Amino acid sequence: MMKKTIWIAAGITGMLLGNPAGDAKAALNVRIGSRPSFVIDRRPDFVELRDYGFSVSVGSPYDIVYYGNMYYLNQNGLWYRSSDYRGPWMSVRLNQLPSKIRKHRMDDIRRFRDTEYRNNEDRRRLDQQRTDENNRRNLEQQRSDENNKRKLDQQRSDENNKRKLDQQRTDENNRRLLEQQRSDENRNR
Repeated sequence: MMKKTIWIAAGITGMLLGNPAGDAKAALNVRIGSRPSFVIDRRPDFVELRDYGFSVSVGSPYDIVYYGNMYYLNQNGLWYRSSDYRGPWMSVRLNQLPSKIRKHRMDDIRRFRDTEYRNNEDRRRLDQQRTDENNRRNLEQQRSDENNKRKLDQQRSDENNKRKLDQQRTDENNRRLLEQQRSDENRNR
């Protein structure tokens, strides 16, 4: 029995001492319990799903649900949670998800998100058309107001010119009258 124990100890020692350094490095590089890393450069756009009570990312490479000031990311059926969209992300079991999220299948959430996004896009497009139409009307009104102002300014200028012309005529008539009076006075003398 003693020989057997010595042989086992010698074998284990030989295995430990006989491993090349590269294998030791590989063993040291194993990260147990590491957090997943998802690269998200900017805050995703979200569509609010009022009937569901949360928002879902649109145009993002990841399915992200925003609920209760937390982000929940679904990747290949696994869920992760973070207080910031950039992470760090912690793995979450399905039973740890908020019930509002947990009670819906991801496919249903995506489908409802896409429908709501299209509806929002239609609303935005209609709102944009209305805004464009209002802007066009405002521009036309502004042009009309400017034309009216120009016309009014022209009328005022014409009236001023007429007054000046009338004044010149009056002045000219007064000058003639004065000359006539002088001429009459000179004759009477």
